[in-house]
Amino acid sequence: MLRVLDSVDRDNGRASISDFIVDVRSSPADVSADWPRGGDVDTPARCHAFQTVTFIETWQATYGQAHGSKLCLVEVRDAAGRPLLMLPLQISPLEGGLVLGFTDMGVSDYNAPVLFPTAVTWTRQSATALWRAITARLPPFDIARLDKMPEHVGGLVNPLYLLADRANPESCHLANLDQPWSEVEQHIQGAKNLRNRFRALDRLGGCRLLVAETADERQLILAALLEQKQRRFEETHVPGFDAHPEKRDFFTLGTERFAAIGALHLSALMVKDEVIAALWGVTQGRHYYGLFITFEAGEWTKYSPGRVLHHQLLQHLAERGYSCLDLGIGDEPWKLAACDVTVPLRQATILATLRGRFILTERTIKERLSATRFWQKLRPYKWVVLRGLRRSLQRAALPR
Repeated sequence: MLRVLDSVDRDNGRASISDFIVDVRSSPADVSADWPRGGDVDTPARCHAFQTVTFIETWQATYGQAHGSKLCLVEVRDAAGRPLLMLPLQISPLEGGLVLGFTDMGVSDYNAPVLFPTAVTWTRQSATALWRAITARLPPFDIARLDKMPEHVGGLVNPLYLLADRANPESCHLANLDQPWSEVEQHIQGAKNLRNRFRALDRLGGCRLLVAETADERQLILAALLEQKQRRFEETHVPGFDAHPEKRDFFTLGTERFAAIGALHLSALMVKDEVIAALWGVTQGRHYYGLFITFEAGEWTKYSPGRVLHHQLLQHLAERGYSCLDLGIGDEPWKLAACDVTVPLRQATILATLRGRFILTERTIKERLSATRFWQKLRPYKWVVLRGLRRSLQRAALPR
């Protein structure tokens, strides 16, 4: 049964709104210097890469613009003006109302505040008072959906996690690299077979791991990655870049933006001069996040190029002192086979208006319908028809 946190729950908060100084900015250009830009290591802030200024800027220029989102970049300080947390939120016109959420829409694996060491002891009561203080400064919204929330960020308690009412449907998974390589490999199912497949690829004319260091290398890998991914979208009958160009635009724009701050990690498995698998990732300190992996099919399938790339990248990162290779959200079997750490996540639904309750009711009905066997069988054909119609319209628009 879905349990909903009421945004006007005021009777059990021991902390009060006056304990927090809340400021809300509408542009990443206006946030304070306390907010990490990305790739930072010399900062007291604890955060995932998805809450950095560079990520927010890239998100707003792609997903945010595509969905007409209004940024609400929240900065919370204590009574003495010391930073407690920074929270990247946005309000979008969705589902017939105004929906508050993280700067995500499918591109973020962890949704949480940027946290700072503080004397505040976060409990459900103090977290509730914090949320009241934040929402008092936000523009109107009908419903909030806070999902993919981890319990801790950099060893600090995430106060929003304490507001969660249920588990997130999927967890995050990562490989711990703070151990000898021999122990890392013990957690990888089929590691010996992956080494053999790499050697088999090498006999075809040379196989190597390429980590992009120049603009030309970044463009080579990015072009292959986007082409491979669109092909995979079409093969699996799901909406791709043609239906959601903001997905492609995020990685295109983000490639140079994250590279500029030294936080991009774009890699490929190369056979001769051909990219047969690619992985788009970013780093935050010693933490590597793999956001987007692709691989060639057809004749390359028997070599499992995606898994071979992942294995080679693991060793590359381990040799360079990274703490983990994080494959992020999703409970796919190959992630479970390649990772030894699972990060459970939770979520909360928060109602603000009567319209928000209508949105929640409609969303619940849709979720139940989409879980039926009939819908699961019908859904792929929807995207086949839509993609065919879109291509027909594009051909008809070409000059003759």
